[in-house]
Amino acid sequence: MNKKKTTSIPSLTTKQLAYCSLRAQGENKAQSYLKAGYKASNSTQAGSAACKLEDDHRVSNYISTLRDAGFAKQLLSLQEKRAFLARAVRADVSSPDADLIQEMVETHGESGSSKRIKLVSKLEAINIDNKMAGHEWRDSQTTQQTNPFLFLVSLSRQTADSLAQLGERHHASTVDVETVALHDAGDAVESGE
Repeated sequence: MNKKKTTSIPSLTTKQLAYCSLRAQGENKAQSYLKAGYKASNSTQAGSAACKLEDDHRVSNYISTLRDAGFAKQLLSLQEKRAFLARAVRADVSSPDADLIQEMVETHGESGSSKRIKLVSKLEAINIDNKMAGHEWRDSQTTQQTNPFLFLVSLSRQTADSLAQLGERHHASTVDVETVALHDAGDAVESGE
């Protein structure tokens, strides 16, 4: 059973909660302190008081929790990533979406103007989508490795068997083969006699 992690709001004051929210949104310490409703004579004093406020572990932990939650909302889901890749593959070059354009060059000259658009690579998008979906080509291959020399050996065996069958059918006589060795001078010397 999946349990969702729930974050409870710690026992903080309204000003502390506002300060935590502002800090999680990216405000600096002094501005967050002043915008949360705390009083300070200048920004240096507000920054110093904010540092003391963040020394409270409840405040600093809640700021971290809010930042993590905000960051998680900004992440792309698997479906969003795959939908983008599908759009990249199906994109029409004549009217592409702006987020699919990697490069655009417009030239104007005497003979007219031209526009060159470079889109996201369709093949790379397919490759990434296959990896995300777990459809790797090498995974679909059999686990048995093929030996390239096995083909040559089997071919020579088939040829020898075919010649033997042919010789039996035609009662052909066997041919003796004489080997010749070459020496340094390039002269051929007969072997065997």
